[in-house]
Amino acid sequence: MTIREFKEEKISSQKIHEGKVLTYTIDKIRLPSGRESIREVVLHNGGVTIVAQPELSKIILVKQFRYAIGKVFWELPAGTLRKNENPILAAKRELKEETGYIAKSLEPMGIVYPLPGYSSEVLYFFRAVDLIDDEPEPDPDENIEIKIFDLKQAWQMIKDGEIRDAKTISGVSLVMF
Repeated sequence: MTIREFKEEKISSQKIHEGKVLTYTIDKIRLPSGRESIREVVLHNGGVTIVAQPELSKIILVKQFRYAIGKVFWELPAGTLRKNENPILAAKRELKEETGYIAKSLEPMGIVYPLPGYSSEVLYFFRAVDLIDDEPEPDPDENIEIKIFDLKQAWQMIKDGEIRDAKTISGVSLVMF
């Protein structure tokens, strides 16, 4: 059996765009074979996704318009990490901003790389329980509706194609199974 090397080495990187949330680079790389190639990379600070459960059989979803694809989605509360922000602090912040809820218990559930073929984004998943209801504090550019769903209903919405957001499918799967 031959042991294969999989690591690719960056030779150079050209920053094409640096925005508020994303940086786009074109990297010249060396493959394990010694050949050179190009990788287009989206750099992202990462994000958090919160599976908030006011009861074990319930889940909080937020409804919002997603401009990039022109559709309205039911999603788990989530948000982008600020540079060098602790994910658990970001999860507390985003839960309060989007839903108004404060979690007495926030349990890490793991991480997901949603687009590893071209993005550095990592999503940190948290389960929020023992919730205190308070007023939401949405960002000025957010227009959000909040609703509590039965967990089985949310799972059926995924199976029926009503929920197509990858982080929501991942998060609901983490608490269902």
